[in-house]
Amino acid sequence: MSEQPPAHTLQAVLDAPPGSTMLLLVRHADRGPIPPGDPGNDLPLLPEGVERARALGRVIGGRLGLLRSSPVPRCAQTAAAIAAGAAQSPAIVLDTHLGDPGVYVEQGGAGLGAWQAIGHERVVEHIIAGVRLPGLADPLPASRRLYEHLVTTAGGAPGVHVYVTHDLLVAAAAAHWLGVPLTRADWPVFLEALVLGVDDDGATASYRRWSRPAWGSRTPSEESGG
Repeated sequence: MSEQPPAHTLQAVLDAPPGSTMLLLVRHADRGPIPPGDPGNDLPLLPEGVERARALGRVIGGRLGLLRSSPVPRCAQTAAAIAAGAAQSPAIVLDTHLGDPGVYVEQGGAGLGAWQAIGHERVVEHIIAGVRLPGLADPLPASRRLYEHLVTTAGGAPGVHVYVTHDLLVAAAAAHWLGVPLTRADWPVFLEALVLGVDDDGATASYRRWSRPAWGSRTPSEESGG
């Protein structure tokens, strides 16, 4: 396994102009397999995951700005490893928009029934498709809330602002912000990021081969596919 994060995540950070504002909505680093029927929240990072998160931090370095994380331990461990690699010590804010429960799950835990009924992959497929499941939030408004939350918390400050989360949030946000139908093969690998570049003209979202004005920056005709 490579000790480096995904190449396009690294390249986005390397290509960020000095003084620019970049937001990374990034999946946590490598963990072991989740046992069947177990939500897996307590699974820690593997040693190689810690090292790859440190490698991402080394590339970010002194540009590291905000560092926010899902409260799930492997996400907080990822955030801590990124900070260590960057040789920075920002406060790591545990953010329930990013997980436990996350912006796509209604408060109170009722959404866990969807995972038990149809499994993780089918839940993610429904959310990407904009289909609301019992106990879960309406996906498209939830994606807009997530976008607004990230942009608001970053506040336009220069730097690379990192938000550590789960595959569900990265995949669904990428599909909705970019307006592209992601397949299972397009879901993020460990430490893969949906990148948001913010400037005076709005925000540009980038994920793998896609790059375009982010959902919140598009005109009504663009949002409707015109």
